This record gives sequence, C-alpha cells and structure tokens, in this order.
Amino acid sequence: MVGADLLMECLAVKQTHPAIKEEDVENIALSIISMNEDFVSRLSHVDKKQVRRFFQQLKEDLAVSTNEIIDHIYHLT
Repeated sequence: MVGADLLMECLAVKQTHPAIKEEDVENIALSIISMNEDFVSRLSHVDKKQVRRFFQQLKEDLAVSTNEIIDHIYHLT
C-alpha cells in the first residue's frame, strides 16, 4: 500500500506544479516501483530462526526508503 500512496502523491505534486519535468516524475515512479519489488522479494526469504529481527529490520528499512522518496517528491517543487 505504501508504494501506491507514494505514486499517488508523486502524481498529485505533478498535477499541482505543471512545470515539473515528466522525466523527474518518471524517475521517482520507477524508484517507488523498484522499492516495492525489493520489499516484496525480501518477504519471500524470511529467516525462520530470526523472524522478529527480520521484520524489525524490514520495518526500519521501509521507513528509511519511504522517507527518502518523500524527500525526492517534495524537492521536485
């Protein structure tokens, strides 16, 4: 769900600021898709001996990646 929300936010910023280059929006969209694929892939390889630690790290990494993309979106304007 995070990926879809980020894509929608990216498109909303583009709609409200028409001067933003399409290429910049596309690059951010591609990074969102890549991030989403990475996290889905990681969910397919859970170490059953360290489940708690795995999901704790996944949650932290998701927060960092999400914040980086949000920064990129808002620096478009």
